[in-house]
Amino acid sequence: MSAVAPRYCLAHGTLPSPGAIRLSNGFRVHCLSNDTGYVLATLVLRSESIVHDGLAHLCEHTSCSGAAGGMSSADVVRMFKDYVQVSNASTEQGALKWHASFLPKYLPQVIELLAAVSLGQTFDTETVTAQSRVVLQELYLEKYDPVTVAQGKFDRELFGKSHPYARDTVDAEIAKSKTPIPKLVEELRTFAAALRLPANMDLFLVGSVELGDVERLVQTHFGKYAFAQGPLLQLPQVAVTKSYKGLTEKSFELAGPMTDVKIAWNTGACVASNEARVLLALSEYLYTALFDDLREKDGDSYTPEVSFDPDSCSGIFRIGIASSKDPKKLEKRVFEVVDRLKSDIDDRELARIRDRVELKRRTESRDNQALLARLMDRTLYGASVDDLAVETVTRDEMLDAARRYLPSHRNAYVRLALKGQ
Repeated sequence: MSAVAPRYCLAHGTLPSPGAIRLSNGFRVHCLSNDTGYVLATLVLRSESIVHDGLAHLCEHTSCSGAAGGMSSADVVRMFKDYVQVSNASTEQGALKWHASFLPKYLPQVIELLAAVSLGQTFDTETVTAQSRVVLQELYLEKYDPVTVAQGKFDRELFGKSHPYARDTVDAEIAKSKTPIPKLVEELRTFAAALRLPANMDLFLVGSVELGDVERLVQTHFGKYAFAQGPLLQLPQVAVTKSYKGLTEKSFELAGPMTDVKIAWNTGACVASNEARVLLALSEYLYTALFDDLREKDGDSYTPEVSFDPDSCSGIFRIGIASSKDPKKLEKRVFEVVDRLKSDIDDRELARIRDRVELKRRTESRDNQALLARLMDRTLYGASVDDLAVETVTRDEMLDAARRYLPSHRNAYVRLALKGQ
């Protein structure tokens, strides 16, 4: 079944309902057509079996260069080079994703290629041998990079040691990459066979494409696989941050006296919660306050960063400041600024935030990457942070949120100070 794809109007900042296709085997397509002259595509395969045990990571790497769908590894590599101008694959908890940016004339070849690498991998020995070595080097970089190690400690304090976002799996993945090749090939084939789940797959397309052409091509290349469906990974809710934890680690990327201070806490407000739009506005307000105080007033930092990052299981407030000042004094200064927000919100600055949000939406109405991200979030997670109605936030709402969700100095947040050598 298919729906008529609405033509996206670049003059508006809102995202209309995309054209939709659902094959009889459960495979879904979400298509947003415009006249930008190029196409972005992301194919998402979700499953509770996709975890950081090493197999999914290896599956990701081999899919871009290994034999698949009746094509040799050389054929797959050639097709990526000939027809996909920018390509990548990624693994995250519960999902494998394939990304492609290409010219509209190559739509037939790209659809054929995506179907082959996602559902038709054969895991030839030569490719598995080469890519297991590549993955091993990537994992060694992660294991022995001081900043990555420090970030892991920070995340485990923020999310909890057992949460999938923060679980330390590097050693297990290294061991998997060192598995003897014949055994590793069989493990990958068994793993991939269990993931041939068309009903767990969504293809997102944004750009100069027509829904009718897409429907014909996905029916040909994805429709030949039988219906199969499996459970999705259920991410546990992250606990609200209620205590203070201060971490100090060395950074070999920074030279003394520079320090990179990271501060974060979970508010408990997920992306679909009523509070998310207020907290997003509050993060914008706090950014301006820190910028005015730490940079413009005293020159203590070049560019402070503030963000509110809500998803389906957490709502993380983050502050980042690079400075040559003492990190403990800088941390205290940050929360002096935070405390001021709890007593007063300037209506003029709130009006400026509304205008910045409106400008961002109008700008992104011409950005296929932003449109693709919003379309994916809406479909996969039920809400997108870019849809939060920040323009409706009132002064009283923001003041109330500041008092309830912003911590005080050394209370209910995690701090990491990366100190230069």
